[in-house]
Amino acid sequence: MPLTDEELLVRLSARKASLSARGEVRARSYSREAAIACMVLCMVGLVGLMVCVVGNFNLQVASSDSYEVTHIGGRTWALVRPSYDLTTLFAGLGTAGFASALIICGGAFGQIKRMPPGAAYAVGMSAVVSTVGLLVLAFVS
Repeated sequence: MPLTDEELLVRLSARKASLSARGEVRARSYSREAAIACMVLCMVGLVGLMVCVVGNFNLQVASSDSYEVTHIGGRTWALVRPSYDLTTLFAGLGTAGFASALIICGGAFGQIKRMPPGAAYAVGMSAVVSTVGLLVLAFVS
């Protein structure tokens, strides 16, 4: 028995509603994941920034076992120990965290109308923290 026009219209409407509902669920899951990723990357950036600030941007790591005596010039001698500068590592970690959070925020801002209020607030706050963190790294270092 063939379907009538009304039944075809009902099936078409149901199919459209189903596709719309799936799209809405996908958008909500994206917004939740984007908000979580932004907050995690901001935390990584803040940890890197705090390590740099607490270490006064001079994070030399050296062992106390090996010293070298070097001749500087004239009659002066100096004790030097080999060290590694980890400042760029933590500054890079902070910069990468903040920049990544801003990139994800940029993609999430297009979805901000569909996001639940908490996720939209988290994405917005992580964008603000990312911007402030990048400015601190740019101007303080």
